[in-house]
Amino acid sequence: MTQSRSDSLFHEFPAISRETWKKRVVADLGDKPFESIVWHTPDGFDLEPWYAHDEEAKRVAVPATKSANSWINCHKVTVLDPKSANTDALKSLSQDASALEFCISDRAHCSPQHLTTLFAGIDTSAIAIYFSGNLPPAAELLETLLALSSFEATTGGFLAPLPLASKELDSKLFELADALPQFTLFCVDTTGYHEAGSTAAQEIALALGGTSDLLHRFVEAGIPAERIASAIELIFPVGSSHFTELAKPRAVRALLPFILNAYGATGSVQPRLFARTSERNRSLLDPYTNLLRQTTESISAILGGYDTLQIAPFDNGLSVREDIASRITGNIHLVLKEEAWLDRVVDPASGSNYLEALTAKLAESGWSIFKSFEAAGGLDANWRCGIVGSLIAASSSERERAVRKRKKTLIGVNRYPWPLTAEQEENSAAIMNAAEALPASNETAAFERLRLKTLSGKQHGGKIPSVVIWMVGDPAISFRQAAFCEDFFKCGGFDIAAVSALPIENSSYDTVLQHKPDIIVLCIAQKDPVPSALGIATALANRHSGITIMAGKPPAEHESLLGAGIDSFIYTGVDVLEMLKSFQRKTGVQ
Repeated sequence: MTQSRSDSLFHEFPAISRETWKKRVVADLGDKPFESIVWHTPDGFDLEPWYAHDEEAKRVAVPATKSANSWINCHKVTVLDPKSANTDALKSLSQDASALEFCISDRAHCSPQHLTTLFAGIDTSAIAIYFSGNLPPAAELLETLLALSSFEATTGGFLAPLPLASKELDSKLFELADALPQFTLFCVDTTGYHEAGSTAAQEIALALGGTSDLLHRFVEAGIPAERIASAIELIFPVGSSHFTELAKPRAVRALLPFILNAYGATGSVQPRLFARTSERNRSLLDPYTNLLRQTTESISAILGGYDTLQIAPFDNGLSVREDIASRITGNIHLVLKEEAWLDRVVDPASGSNYLEALTAKLAESGWSIFKSFEAAGGLDANWRCGIVGSLIAASSSERERAVRKRKKTLIGVNRYPWPLTAEQEENSAAIMNAAEALPASNETAAFERLRLKTLSGKQHGGKIPSVVIWMVGDPAISFRQAAFCEDFFKCGGFDIAAVSALPIENSSYDTVLQHKPDIIVLCIAQKDPVPSALGIATALANRHSGITIMAGKPPAEHESLLGAGIDSFIYTGVDVLEMLKSFQRKTGVQ
């Protein structure tokens, strides 16, 4: 018999309502408003830090699609030459990959002869085989695959969108695919939208819109909706917002039955979910922090219930050797399965009041966007008329602003950058070329280009601008200011020559100026810092040809400080990227 709550292990901890909890929190916050601990999500809804068990009515039903929380570990192999690609594939399988994505560069590589070379030594009945890239027409490729021995039992599918075809060819495609019942024919890939700056709810809506478009197209061709659903793979990137990315696939699974039912399917068969770690937050200069981000993203994906997970190498060979990066990346799957045992519990988020609330809010927001797509003629029609692009551009702009102002932290990029290694400095030109090739929506590119530009000045006969941080007053406050300023300038690649607590006297000026700094930052922790700042700035104006900056928000008397020689003020909330660019210009970085 199921135990009642009062008889459970938690009977000593009586449940409370959210109202009761909120009253206590408001009292504990004192002068701070409750709003200060509410998360205003990128998708426009607010999320409180805690939800009570008595709010179950606000949840959405997330259907169970797996009896165990196992996932397929998929490794991507770029096929430039079938023989070398086969070698890479076999190596991946030896490192515990259980699926392979062959990214085809040339359609000629899909000939029977080349595919035989590509699959040599691979048991295609035991390994999921995916195809992407430059593929021939789907029916043609299917016929070629079916002619190969042992391919009938494979799972996997096509991870590239198929061109529109006639109803006759659509019917032929499904007839061929009946021999490969576990092989998906169609993908709805939200990765491109994500890299352009989309939010989680937008990605949900885009996946639903793509699914609806496919159902509409093939139901009209006479294909049963259940069969269409089983032939679809939904591809989602997984970002570093852990709870959001965990809730995203749950919201998708909750919403898919509504679309399937609308086209006449029972909803018992759903499209498969395929996860890829995000490229949007990938750092070129701090590769090992990428490894931490990818581990977090992988945990989100696994606990969210994706069927397949693909973790890209944490570095592209510019900072870490490709074979080392690939091997370490592959270990993430092994650690999370064999040591963390994340495959032991199906949908561990179920019953978590916070995650259930987040799932419901994402589902509601995503459904609202999807309905707007449908009302305007479907996803494809919205894309062609620019609605989707405008929607994502607005989100991307807001995210870029958050990164520039460090409201969103990217460790190793806009906070706490790690010093460049000797190998990175030697390879800086190639890294800069890679950074320049990144799209504007990439979250790391602007800061990393900034650091590389500072370095390039030194390599072209100049020097890296130096910074001295001068602390005055209460050390408990001035040290915090100094830590902020040091991190601020390191994000631009500037050299921190000294951080010193010094009294305001003549010998202190000599101590500061002996480093020949390009920039002096004043961290004055006094009740009224203006008199000290005025005195220091005036004295430095006659002895220092560089820039003097003050930490903290501009005081009411900031005009007098500017007149005395203070160049600007740095504090939490400024546009860090633009200020660092201005300091580069002022210190002669070319």
